[in-house]
Formats: sequence, C-alpha cells, structure tokens
Amino acid sequence: MQRAADLARGWVELRVTGEGEEFFNLCARRGLGFWAARKGADGSWTCRVSFLTWPKVRALAGAGAWELTLLRRGGLPGLLWRLRYRWALLAGALVCLAAVGALSRVVLTVQVSGNQRVSTGVILSQLRARGVRPGAFGPGLDTRRICHQVILELPEISWMSINLRGTVCEVLVREGTPRPELVEEDRPAHIVAKYPGIITAIHTTRGQQLVERGDTVAAGDTLIGSWVDFVEPLYYDGDMGGMLVRAGGRVRARTWHTLRAAIPLSGEEKVLTGREKTRWTLELFGREVKFSQKGGIPYERYDKILTYHTAPFHLPIALRGETCREYETRTRPVDPQRAVRALKGELEERLAALCPPSEVRRVDYRAEERDGLLTVTLLAECEQDIGVTVEDGP
Repeated sequence: MQRAADLARGWVELRVTGEGEEFFNLCARRGLGFWAARKGADGSWTCRVSFLTWPKVRALAGAGAWELTLLRRGGLPGLLWRLRYRWALLAGALVCLAAVGALSRVVLTVQVSGNQRVSTGVILSQLRARGVRPGAFGPGLDTRRICHQVILELPEISWMSINLRGTVCEVLVREGTPRPELVEEDRPAHIVAKYPGIITAIHTTRGQQLVERGDTVAAGDTLIGSWVDFVEPLYYDGDMGGMLVRAGGRVRARTWHTLRAAIPLSGEEKVLTGREKTRWTLELFGREVKFSQKGGIPYERYDKILTYHTAPFHLPIALRGETCREYETRTRPVDPQRAVRALKGELEERLAALCPPSEVRRVDYRAEERDGLLTVTLLAECEQDIGVTVEDGP
C-alpha cells in the first residue's frame, strides 16, 4: 500500500554531498519528510523526498555545508514531468484513459436467460427496438420503462429485469403459466364426427347417445346429442320433457384417409458459372460501415452467401462479407426413387396431423406416372377419436 502511495504522489531521488547528518537534522526540524536514506562508499548520502516536498528541500541547498544533486524523478508526477515536452504522447495517454472510462459504460454484450417458450431472438429484437443493443450507453437506458414495454408486447413474459454489469447487459425473464382454455359448462353442445368411419367404442358421460358400436357414420353426423329426455315414472302417461346439457364422452372409430402428393418428372438444376462478387461491411456497435462501392449485383440469378468474422472477447465488432455467386439453370430428369421417398415423407407428415402415429393400423402407398407428374397416393387405416364438441347455436 505504501509503495502504491509513493507511486501516486511521486518522489525525487537526490544525493547529499558534505554534512549529510546535519542536512537530515535540519529537514527533520522543519518537518520535511524523507526516506530510503543510504550512505555511499564515498561518504555521500542518497535519499528520496516526495514530489511536493522537493521545492522546499531544494531551498536548503545553500543553508549549510552540503550540496544537493538531483538524480531522478519517479512515480506518476515524474512520468508526467518527463512527458512535458511530448504533447502528442501525453494527449494520446489522456485520450486512452478517457476512452477506457467511456467504453466501460457502453453495452458490449446482451445476454438473455430464463426463457423457454419465447425465443431469444424475439426478445433481442424487442430490446433492440427500444435501444438495448451493443453500443448503447448503459446509464442512458431507462431499464424499468423498457421492461414494461417488452412485457406488454410479449404476453408470454410475466416478469423481466435488465441488469447492467459493466459492459454486459444481463436480461432476466420469467415466463407466465399459459392461460387455461375456459369452457362454458352451462352452454349446450353436442359431439359430432370429425371423420367418417365405423364406430368401435363409445363412452358417454353426458348427453344422449345417438349411435352404437358398429354403426357407420359420416363426417358431421351427431354422435352424442345435447338434448336429454327425462325418464317418466311408472304409471305416468305424460311427457316430462327434457333438458339441454353440454355433451361429453369419447367416441372411437375405424377411419380411412387418402392423401396424394405429386412432383414433376423433370426439374431445374443450378449450375455455378464461376463468376462472383463480394461486398464487405463493417458492423461496429450495431452500425454498418460499407466498404464496397454503390451499385447493384450485375447477375440476374445468384446465390448470396454471408460470412462473419467477429472480434474476440465478445466485442460488438464484426466484418461481414456478402458473396454473390452467379448460376444458370438447366433442365434435368428427377430421380424417381428419391422423388418417391420425398413424397412419402411429406404424406407421412400430413397423416400425423390427421391421426397420431400410435393409432395408425395400416399404411399402403401407390405411385404412378402420368402427364409428366409422379403422383404418390397414401391409403391409411386408423383407429382414432373422431368426436368433436360443437356448441349449439344461440
């Protein structure tokens, strides 16, 4: 700690020739501090005094039988003294200190944590629209107002906090619990068939069951009605009527789905011509500095490839290259086997949207070529839930 203090206040090393003991006694009587006093082989003394004390000590040069010789200056004042005629170097040092002090308050990295359903890119885009981005001045950000605005734009987020830690902007989010779907139990509804099929099982919890196992139904047929008749007591000849309820239950049936997909037997293929053009852009603190000249791409058809060269230590500096490669197209026949595999994959995705894979009992494919098209037909037999709740009209 003492060494650091000496470097900060600066010191002067001097040689005392002559009556050194008398000189030190005089400094002590006048309260002029000194340290590191050493006697040399020739009888002279060396010591150090602070940079501020040196003018008073120098005034004692003619007060006795001794001579004072300045050997060197040290510490920060000594460094500035040596740079007193080097204005450019001194100005550069001051500019560097000011830049370090200013850049320490600038946001260089934005980190988002705590999100699961909402993607990080969506959150970063909302923050960037409100000024939270690399290159922003941290103390100038109204973090509380920004958090409120982002929460209003993203209802999935229930809480957000922005913490500035030096050059890192830490964004903490908490996602709310999804709102459950509200069902009006008092509103009458009936259950209809979503797909045609043969009923294999029906379990009614509320409402009037209108079909039995083994019945064939079409899409839109009512399976469980919303009207329930009251059962008249024994020896009662009148009609007690009934009531409207919200039908409930589960209806399973054997269903058949037919899906088709087609693709041309010939297609266009890209062929690179070997001509390309690259444009470079410097991304500095969220701003772009373009090096290339103005003008469009001279190619009619081209592919654009982006390459990024980022700076180390997560600095928001990147060199982006946009390479445009020209290509031509030519017609070539499509490989039938590869086309059939691609169409089968597409049909399987469409079937999964209609029926869960675990409920598919059998799948058959048929491929045919006609009028320049390759058509693949999927025939699937499933056993699935076909009941859909439909609310009664007003």
